[in-house]
Amino acid sequence: MSPKSESSKESLLRRIETTLGKLAPEISRVRRHLHRNPELSGAEVATTRFLAQCLSDEGIPHRVGQDGKGIITETFAGMPNAPTIALRADIDALPIQEENGVDYRSARPGVMHACGHDAHTSILLETTIALHRAGHLPVGWRSIFQPSEETGHGALELVKQGAIEGVAAIVALHVDPNREVGHLGVTPGPRTAFCQDFTIRVVGRGGHGARPSAAVDPIAIAAQLITLIYQAVPRQIDSRDPVVVTIGMIQGGQTHNVIPDSVTLKGTIRALKELVSEQAHLALERLCRGTEQAFGASVAIDFSALLRGMTNDPTVTEICLRAARELVGTDRVNTDDRPSLGGEDFADYLTRVPGCMVSLGVKRPGTEVTPLHTSGFDIDERALLIGARLLARILLRWPADFGRRKSDSC
Repeated sequence: MSPKSESSKESLLRRIETTLGKLAPEISRVRRHLHRNPELSGAEVATTRFLAQCLSDEGIPHRVGQDGKGIITETFAGMPNAPTIALRADIDALPIQEENGVDYRSARPGVMHACGHDAHTSILLETTIALHRAGHLPVGWRSIFQPSEETGHGALELVKQGAIEGVAAIVALHVDPNREVGHLGVTPGPRTAFCQDFTIRVVGRGGHGARPSAAVDPIAIAAQLITLIYQAVPRQIDSRDPVVVTIGMIQGGQTHNVIPDSVTLKGTIRALKELVSEQAHLALERLCRGTEQAFGASVAIDFSALLRGMTNDPTVTEICLRAARELVGTDRVNTDDRPSLGGEDFADYLTRVPGCMVSLGVKRPGTEVTPLHTSGFDIDERALLIGARLLARILLRWPADFGRRKSDSC
């Protein structure tokens, strides 16, 4: 790159950062509005309408997703032959009753932004506004506001609607309550688990609680099956491969002295390798068949679709890493975070284009960690501007020949 081009890029970055600095109060206002008005996966119509209005007010072309959920902005072209990079945020909330006493606490009983999607969305919205105001960028870009991340199918829905057509790579942020504000995590390789939920229905024969021999007790059978699952699965899979099987719901019975006809269990498999996930899947099927034969009950298991594990592309991660170190300093960027057994449907983009998810520290210094997906989760809002500045810097540092190097060498 010529000195003149480099100088022009630095001038553009300074202008964008100045705009973001002016927008900082707005990022907080938007985040608090979203936090007060959370919507569950598949119901993000009001959230989408709010975001669409914000984009329309700025004259940013966009289209709303099917059924009024989610937004894909127009692709803004960069220099000739430059790649187009997508930026993604998720917009849905969780079925959790908030316990925080803040004035922006959720106004919807039993629904809460407990995973930071309000932060992701407000960061991307104001970054989109700043980039649009800046005019022509060296690379093309597009913003994606995605519904239904928590249920694991929103990314795939937007992929089908053309969200990443013509895109060379995709980048996202995720808040990290274990990391203090001002710190970032940028790690290549596997980051989240292959996830598969399941439902087990145990059907026996009901009866009087005083005469279990005249019944086929599904509660006793379910209890035995849970014990088998927790004992057998770890003993049948290589202990060097992380895998977790958790039963998260047991439902059956109505009163103290009646053996019910059936019990329903719901659970999840988490593994860092697809093969290990499949081994756990097969082990559960065997355990259900064996329990059915042993107790003379019907034990049926149904599996959801497999959510793939998310793997950060090394080349895209390196681009994000350089931008992160520039922004907060090398000593504040961690590059060897251990992968999580949590799920993230950002993986459904990464099976089609390379990408990277960066961890954004949101913990207030001197406070205890409040985990994601809990009723007391909140963030240090100083992280919002850091996140926006990072996304802008990643785009401005993107190599113009990205995606052409392999084909040129071939």
